[in-house]
Amino acid sequence: MGLSVSIASAIVLVGWIAFIGAISTALLTTMNSVGSLVNSTSSDDIKLTVQLGLRIASVESRSVNFSVINQGSKDVFLRNETFAWNSVIITYNSTDWQTYLIENYTVLNINATGTNESFDITSHQSIKPGEQALIEIDLPSGAPDILIGSVVNVVFASHYGVSARQEILVSAYGEQALISGGGQGILGLGGYSVGGGVVG
Repeated sequence: MGLSVSIASAIVLVGWIAFIGAISTALLTTMNSVGSLVNSTSSDDIKLTVQLGLRIASVESRSVNFSVINQGSKDVFLRNETFAWNSVIITYNSTDWQTYLIENYTVLNINATGTNESFDITSHQSIKPGEQALIEIDLPSGAPDILIGSVVNVVFASHYGVSARQEILVSAYGEQALISGGGQGILGLGGYSVGGGVVG
């Protein structure tokens, strides 16, 4: 009987040591992970390096074309086959104000800012610093047409949480008939906004 009590006590002691070792390892691993997260780059630091501009290129009754300009230092990913990384919000006054969240946009081309050289959009699926993308959005079915004289506001919300916007008054359909404006009033042609602030 004395020998079996000693063996049972040894087994229980080994079990407790193994249990305490496992708990200690899990605790140290968790503390290490939390420390890594605390010391990693915060999303606010990333947002500071992302700067976007938006310029509406043309407006038709059922579609809007606009350019997104990457003026920051991070790539802005556009989409892959199954997932749109960004969202577009369009607001316009037809007979009353209409607002739509557009996830299904079409990238028409991507080029270096200030040039006509386009990249292959099937393999170049992000806007790198110093590049711009021409994007087309179509109104959802059932949405009223954009009428001449409408105010159109387009917001491009990136996956970083940084957005760019522009508001225009449509005097005629097409590219040449836009009066550009920001949130605070009318600007000259070519005004665009960076992160919601107006730049002329």
